[in-house]
Amino acid sequence: MSKFKKIIRLVLVVICIFYLARFFYINKDSLQITFALSSITVFSVISLALLHLFLSSCRFQIVLKKCSGTSISVREWFKIFILGRLLNTFLPQAGNVYRSVQLKKNYDISYTNYISSLASFAWMDTSMNLIIATAVIAILNSDLTIGPFSAWKILTFLTIAVVALPVLTEVLLGKINFKNKHLYWVHSKLSEVMTASVKNIRDKVYLLKIVLLGLVMLACTGALLHICFRIFNINLSLPALAVFYALLKISNYVSLTPGNLGVQELAYGFLGEQLGIGMAQGVLASAFIRVVGTSVLFALGMLLGGGDLLRRRKDYSKMED
Repeated sequence: MSKFKKIIRLVLVVICIFYLARFFYINKDSLQITFALSSITVFSVISLALLHLFLSSCRFQIVLKKCSGTSISVREWFKIFILGRLLNTFLPQAGNVYRSVQLKKNYDISYTNYISSLASFAWMDTSMNLIIATAVIAILNSDLTIGPFSAWKILTFLTIAVVALPVLTEVLLGKINFKNKHLYWVHSKLSEVMTASVKNIRDKVYLLKIVLLGLVMLACTGALLHICFRIFNINLSLPALAVFYALLKISNYVSLTPGNLGVQELAYGFLGEQLGIGMAQGVLASAFIRVVGTSVLFALGMLLGGGDLLRRRKDYSKMED
């Protein structure tokens, strides 16, 4: 099964790269814009990308402390967070394996607690982003459409599905019993993860911290998206920006290829076409965001010892399998 998944991912990567190579060749004139960027623009996008990574790290650290009860210094956690994300860029989920191993080894945080933290973080982050995006569109431009469909109705459906998922899963798991000890173990761990995700949001102080940091991240990432689209002469409205932001955040948790290479660009192109912005502008903006984000992440990762980790990346890939 593992080999089959790798083959599927490889095929997807090849198809996406081939398509994007052809696309960029056809639109090579538009790419020349990026070589004439002002130093202020370059400084702005790099600063926003760095700020986004730092805020993401802080937010995840709050969730990790809540789920595990263990405090880690901002500096040490930031290193683990960045190196994990760097590894995830090359091998999907291998970075999460790396983080769980480091946390278990150095801080005695169980694998279950890390998985609970990851699931809780992903759930709250995605839910909050979808809720905000839906509200922005419903209030500012309820007529916005994605193709023939109402944008706010699509996002409302996604929001309800995402918010309800752990709650419904927890209820369902509570009604199922397994006699087989292996299935019972898996069932108990899943129940523990789901229960932690739902239980944590009852803490108002904890929830307030997550929401406030999320709003700052929204402003940061929204500004980054705005600048990247402006580079290609597209001035996005706030509702359209909210849709692209929601898609960008979802792509962080649904990984079809390493780093969603090609998939994210095509998704942005498709969304740009459906919003009437243009497929070329969507693809080009997404590609620019990827180049900036990957460059900043790679530079940080190398400064924090990522070179040695990448040389040993297969160790964590095998553990994932």
